[in-house]
Amino acid sequence: MNGSIYERELMNILNGTKNTVERIAKNLDPVSRDTVYTIMDRPFYVARAAGSFGADLVALRDDYSLIIEVKSSSREQLAFSESSGTKQEQAIKLHNRCISSGLFITYAYRLKNYKGDFWRFFSIESDYKYSGKMKGLYELLPKQKITKTGNFILKWEDGLPLTTLISYLNS
Repeated sequence: MNGSIYERELMNILNGTKNTVERIAKNLDPVSRDTVYTIMDRPFYVARAAGSFGADLVALRDDYSLIIEVKSSSREQLAFSESSGTKQEQAIKLHNRCISSGLFITYAYRLKNYKGDFWRFFSIESDYKYSGKMKGLYELLPKQKITKTGNFILKWEDGLPLTTLISYLNS
């Protein structure tokens, strides 16, 4: 599957599209299923913003503004050193653009062929001082790891599960 399929999947989850939420929920335990269903009560307005060196999704609601870069892999680790450092360069550019607006980039990492809550969320470490609800969300999101050579890496198992993110956003 190409990456845009996962962008659409996450877009439909966040904007509370019933068919997508039901499809995701059927692979979850009862408590997680109930949590995922709550996104239909307080959905986001989500727009695809795909393009070179730009974020994939922008999700807006009265209380949060999320700039989301979607990544998918069948591997449990995503190294930004791949593609001759292009991913690393993209991450730094997105990070800097977001900071100038008082926002942060959120990485949504979809593990392919996983049964259960297959989305994990991360952000990039920053010295910027966020405020309000965005500060709480930024602090909740696990940050990327950095390799010995200085490249970013996302370890799927270290990420924030979708159900935990939805629970936090709706609390």
